[in-house]
Amino acid sequence: MLQFFGAVQHLHKNWILHRDLKPSNILLSYEGVLKVADFGLARKYELPPRQYTPGMVTLWYRAPELLLFANEYSTYIDMWSIGCIFAELITLQPLFPGSSECDQLFRIFEGLGTPTDTTWPGYSELSVGKITFKNHPTGRLRETMSNLLSEDGLSLLQDFLLYDQAARVTADAALNHPYFEEEPVAMEPAMFLPSLWSEYVEQNSSSNMGESEH
Repeated sequence: MLQFFGAVQHLHKNWILHRDLKPSNILLSYEGVLKVADFGLARKYELPPRQYTPGMVTLWYRAPELLLFANEYSTYIDMWSIGCIFAELITLQPLFPGSSECDQLFRIFEGLGTPTDTTWPGYSELSVGKITFKNHPTGRLRETMSNLLSEDGLSLLQDFLLYDQAARVTADAALNHPYFEEEPVAMEPAMFLPSLWSEYVEQNSSSNMGESEH
C-alpha cells in the first residue's frame, strides 16, 4: 500500500486524476515494484475543480458523489477508490460490489451509514437528498474490519471513505499516517523480494529437474 500511495501522490502532484483506480490496474513486478496502469480515463485537473464527465471510475470503486452525477471533482475521487482497494486487499472481497449505480449507492449507505448534512455537507441540497433512504447507522465498517486492522489501520481506511470530499485524506497525508509506523513496518521491495523470488525459481528448477529424471 505504501508504494501505491506513493504512486498516486506522484500523479496528484503532477495534476493528474487517474479516474479508474482498481486492483486490475495495479501491477506488481517480480522484484516487488508496484506500478499504476491504464491511463485511458486520466485527465489533467485544475483548482478550483472544473467540470468533467461524472460517470467515470469502475462501479465498485466509484465515489458516491460520482454516483450522484457530480461533474465538478478533483483528487478526492481517486482517494475513495484507494479506500475500496485497501479494504479489498485486507478482506480479499470487494467492499461495495454493486450490480447497478443504485445498488452501489445503497451498499455504500448500508456500509457507512446513510449520509446527513453533518457527514456530507450540502447533502440535503442534492437531488438525491429529496429521496428518503432507509436510515442505516454508522459504524458497520468498523465492526466488519475491527478484527483485521489495527486502530490506526481502521482510522486510515475510514479517512479514505468519508462522504465529505474536502475531509477525505490526501495521498500526502496517507503516506505519513501512523499506520505505516506499526510493526512490521513497510519495507523496500529490494530488501526482501528478490531473495524470495530467487528461492522460488531455484525450488521450481529443482522440482522440474527431478521430474525429468523419471
